[in-house]
This record gives sequence, structure tokens and C-alpha cells, in this order.
Amino acid sequence: MTVAPWSIGRVPVRPRDGSLIPPPGSSLGGAAYVWDTFTARRIPAVGRCIQLYGGMCKQMSIDAYRGDDLVDPRPRLLDRPDPDEARSWFVQVSVEDYLLDGNAVARVTSRNRDGWPTTVKWLPSVAVFIMWWPGDPRPSYFYYGEEIPYADVIHIKRGADRLYPARGVGVVEEHLATLDRAAMEEEYERSTLAGSSVPSVAVIAPGQVTQEVADEAKGQWVAKFAGPVREPAILPNGTQVIPLAWSPSDTQLIEARKLTLVDIANLFNIDSYWLGAPVAGMTYKTASPQYQQILRTSLEPVLADFEDGWSNAWLPRGTVIHFDRNKLLSEDLPTSALALSTLTAADIISADEARAYLMGRPFDLSGPAPKPKPPPPAPVPPVAPGPAADPEEDPEEENP
Repeated sequence: MTVAPWSIGRVPVRPRDGSLIPPPGSSLGGAAYVWDTFTARRIPAVGRCIQLYGGMCKQMSIDAYRGDDLVDPRPRLLDRPDPDEARSWFVQVSVEDYLLDGNAVARVTSRNRDGWPTTVKWLPSVAVFIMWWPGDPRPSYFYYGEEIPYADVIHIKRGADRLYPARGVGVVEEHLATLDRAAMEEEYERSTLAGSSVPSVAVIAPGQVTQEVADEAKGQWVAKFAGPVREPAILPNGTQVIPLAWSPSDTQLIEARKLTLVDIANLFNIDSYWLGAPVAGMTYKTASPQYQQILRTSLEPVLADFEDGWSNAWLPRGTVIHFDRNKLLSEDLPTSALALSTLTAADIISADEARAYLMGRPFDLSGPAPKPKPPPPAPVPPVAPGPAADPEEDPEEENP
């Protein structure tokens, strides 16, 4: 028997045959309205947001630390969690599920002799069903109707459903009305362009003309001026040629789309200029402060959930996972070289550590810190010269 994904007593929006159904109250079965994570991806701004999160997170290597010491060699699980897939792909799809569905689920497929995972497999969250009863500390997980042992489930939640805390809440479910409005704007634009096209010009002839004459004149006009031509037009006296454009109400769609970009950026907790929305004062901004801003305000909350969840499920106690932010925050070569030379001259890092940083490796803080150079000796103050001796005086005469 199969079950609906994330069913908690509500009406499921995806039947088991895999076909989509329209949202409640809609009679347009083929409309691009948003009512689940699949249709939300059709909105370009949503696709841009999940590409930003997934693309930035999968660039970072995953390292293990025991206290302040970097675990070397790195556990193979961190290099390739799923042996059949790339690590970057595993991180990207997990982050996408976390954002859109609110739940990133993986399953342990093998363990070592100590019982810790050696390989895991990503599970699409839309195919996972959670059964939970109030007071039960361990919910039951089902993947396409098959129950998964609780010890093999790795579940990273985005917040919590206040009525069903066993699962997280994604951006789509949390802001369904706003995303649905954005999709309806695109649907209106499509219908306007397809069924409400406006001719480029209106020609008003003087006097009365029959329909046959008007059709013949239209055909001659199209045959003469269709395409990239600039031929002269000779028209009867009194003929009016009026260029046509979109109505003022339709031209407001451009402004509406700009405001929609800001709304979607707010939904995903990023600055709107990442989606191409015009922002005042961004002309002279460099790239480094922008990456620092998106890391601190947008990526860090997501990375914190994955680091804590995966550390608890993958590694022994006392060993934690950290995504290496240096790849994202790296400056250009002249700026990095200047900063590293300053740190090396101050004996904060060694020359080998500076070279490793330029090659994209994290700082190894397990070794002893470089010993600071002793301060230079204090300069000897100059001695004031005494009174000059009289060459005519004999010192022996003063002391007979």
C-alpha cells in the first residue's frame, strides 16, 4: 500500500499515479499555478534562489574536526557520502529539499565495525511519509510504502510544523499564496501575448472603403514593409498612420514583476539584487562584501542545520562537521597574497599554511602555534658627554 507524502490528515496534492491536480478552487488543470514544490520550480526567481543556495553550498568541502584539530585524513564519508553519486550533487539535492519541502532525508546504507555510517543515500522528500503520534519520541518513516528503520534515517528539518512537529516546513508551503500570485502573473502575461496581441500600426484611410479594398491594401502593405526594409510609403491625401503599443494596464506588468522579484527574495532570505531586481546604491559594491552578506544572513542558518544534523548522525561523539567557507570568501590573488604576507610576517600563520590556503585547503589548527619572535632590544640611550679636560692641567699635581 502506498501513502501520500507528508500526509498529516490533510488532502494530498499529488495522487499516487504521479499526475498533478489543480489547486483547490481552480478549474484550469494545465495552469502554471503553484501548489507544490514541482510547480514552484517553474518560477524563474525560485529556480535562481535554489541554484544560489545549492551552488554555493556544494562548492564548499566538508571537513571533520575534533575540538580544534582537523581530522586528517578526512573520513571518506565526507568526500563521497553516496558512492554512486558526486558529493556536490548530494549536497545540492539535500539543500533543495530542505528549502522547498522543509525536509532533507537520507538513509544509511552501510556501517563500519563500530556501527557508524560509511555510506548514505539521498531520498526525495516528496516520496517519504512520516507517521507520528503525540508523545511518541520516534516517528515512523516510510519510503514508497516501505518502512525504514529509525536508526537508518537522517532527517534535517527546516523549522517545524506546529501541528505536526515531526516534520519541517518548506518555503513553498509557508508562502504558497505569494508564489501562486507570481505564477498567475506569468500565466496572465502568456495569455496576453498569445491571445491579445496588438497590431504594430493602424492605417485610417480617408473616405469610405469596402472590405475588399481594405484587405487588398493590407496585403500590399505587408508585402512591401514586412521584414527589415525602409522603403518610402506613398499614401492618399488624408491617410492617418497611427503606431500602436500595449495598453497602460498591460505595461504595468513590468513593474509588477520587479516587485515580485523582491517578494521571492524575501521568501528565501536573500537580498533582491541576487535576483536581478534594481537596488539603489549597488553600483560601486565589490563582490567580497556581497558574498559575506549572503553567507552570514542566508547560508549560515542552512549550513548550521546540516552541520549539526550530519555531525550527530555520521561521526562519533566529539567529532563535528564543518563546511569550508574559505572557498566562498576567497579574494583575488593580489588581495589574498597581501593578507597572507601580513599574517605570516606577524607569525600568526606559517608560510606552509599560507601556501596551503592559496591552494584552497583549510587552515590546520592542530599543530602548535608559531612562536612569536622576541622583541628587539631596547635602544641604549646616549650618554651625555662630561666637561672637557684642560690639557694644561696635570692631574698628578692636584693629588700630590
